[in-house]
Amino acid sequence: MIKKLKSGKYLLNFVLVIVIGIAFLFGGLAISFVLLRLLPGDPVLCLLPPGPFTPAEYQMIAHLYGFDQPIFIQFLRYILDFFSGNWGNSCALAPGLPVNDILRTTIPRTIEVLSVPLLIGVALGFLFGRISNRTKHNWLKMGIQLLTALLLALPIIFVGLLFQLTLGYLVPLLPVTGYKSPAFSDPTFITGFRLLDSLISGRWDLLGDTLLHYILPGLILTVAITALMTRVFSSKMTEDAYKRNTILSNTAKTSAVFGIIFTYFILVDVIFNLYGFGSRFVTAFMMFDYFLLRAFIFVFIILYVIILIVSNLTFSIISLLKDKKQPLKVVEDAVEREPKTTIIIDLKNYSNKIIRSPITLIGLVAIIITIVVSIFAELISGYSFNGALGIYLGPWEPPSPDHPLGTANFGRDVLALILYGTGDALIFGIGAVIVGLIGGLIFGLLAQIHRVVRTIIMSFTLIFYVLPGILIVMFLVGSIGRLFGLLMIATGFLLIPSFSRIIANAEFKIVLIGKKVLAYIPLFIGFSILFYLSLGFLGYGDPYTIQLGALISVGRTHLYDAPWASLWPGFMAFLIVVSFFVLHEGLAKHSR
Repeated sequence: MIKKLKSGKYLLNFVLVIVIGIAFLFGGLAISFVLLRLLPGDPVLCLLPPGPFTPAEYQMIAHLYGFDQPIFIQFLRYILDFFSGNWGNSCALAPGLPVNDILRTTIPRTIEVLSVPLLIGVALGFLFGRISNRTKHNWLKMGIQLLTALLLALPIIFVGLLFQLTLGYLVPLLPVTGYKSPAFSDPTFITGFRLLDSLISGRWDLLGDTLLHYILPGLILTVAITALMTRVFSSKMTEDAYKRNTILSNTAKTSAVFGIIFTYFILVDVIFNLYGFGSRFVTAFMMFDYFLLRAFIFVFIILYVIILIVSNLTFSIISLLKDKKQPLKVVEDAVEREPKTTIIIDLKNYSNKIIRSPITLIGLVAIIITIVVSIFAELISGYSFNGALGIYLGPWEPPSPDHPLGTANFGRDVLALILYGTGDALIFGIGAVIVGLIGGLIFGLLAQIHRVVRTIIMSFTLIFYVLPGILIVMFLVGSIGRLFGLLMIATGFLLIPSFSRIIANAEFKIVLIGKKVLAYIPLFIGFSILFYLSLGFLGYGDPYTIQLGALISVGRTHLYDAPWASLWPGFMAFLIVVSFFVLHEGLAKHSR
């Protein structure tokens, strides 16, 4: 009987792998179709020849390509184009060029840059995660956790610009921009992979030059992915959110990791001007190159579904091998249980642990200092908010008694901009977490009703992972506008699945749920601020706010003659995020 139940369980897992893969494929197509149509651009204009056109010509093209048909018919055509490979031509980035030709160069370049860091990062992350789980030395466990938090808190933008300044300008050891030197011509196109084509063509000089250009982007991606995967493979760091591994929880984790790595690559691609998938996607989005943008989304969906299926199949096979000698366990997420105690005793014990935790106190003090500094920004800097955005003489001047951290564009004081940007980041991170927590409480508490309800709700929350958060927010901003409130609420919605899973997998006790949620609030605030920093750097911040990411983006144009304008905002962002991550490490240690 038990063997039959086990067989049924694993058969169900393998069926779920296929079902989830198909669901995410068509779900991604449906959501991307809606988001593309919400953008203000007109896809018909991409199909018209350059120059003036008549209304009759416009209607003829719209009818020919089905853009005048009912929305459902347009969606069916959208799916047909996806499966047929009829992806159209670029209309802005490279007018008239088939998007498939653009993909033949950008996709291989992306694979070349990302493959080695991904392999090394996953391997090292697995190794460090296992060491953290199994070591009996608390100092080693805590050291790995704190180092992971430190590396995760480092904004890729800040690290990339710092490397460009030090290794490309001050000590010119490595190329820090582009994918090759201008003196080298492209290799003969054979496979589309520059390294392989250079090798086949005997272009050893080009091969070496390309490898040199890939070193710094690869190094940054390797460190970032290693830190991320260390956290993923460290069960002690994820047991609150995923107490029991199932296909659904593995899908959520895989989707979240894929989205974060995708964001990493976009930022690295833009910083180092690699002209791969990330930078081309951002350019196509800003120019509303409809068919090229659609093609990038198609490629992303294909890649994502493949990785998701492979991940879930691997998970199912490993689970099958592990459970052969173990008794049958429930498929649904197990709810964590704690010994029964009174609320007063729970609160007293928890408070004593927090007060005696040096890590918790360090993180809490650092956050309080950050909040106080942002509140008294005008008193510290001598500039009001409007004054910080004023126009003055002396742009890009070095630090001086009048401007301790130098000036940025329009002669604006960098210290004042950083202080107001700090307050902006804190408000955004806290606001996004409040939105996510409210949604998480609703779904998480409903999931406490019954294990069937839990499974349904956890399955429903997977819809938040169909596309990476950065894509969803970019599309929303492109269709509605760069509004601070919109960015904050959208980011908060992306946090709902995580809060829901934490609450759903805890025993239904107020103190226990409170401890779990409280431990993860600083972590999600930190990630929200990093996400906000990335959006600002890519140009999707509210222009009426002072945003650290936007400051870095503006100062980047004067990295070599005024590095203070971009590096100080990046360093401040790091201090903010690492404070929240350190607080999380302390709270998480005492939340069990």
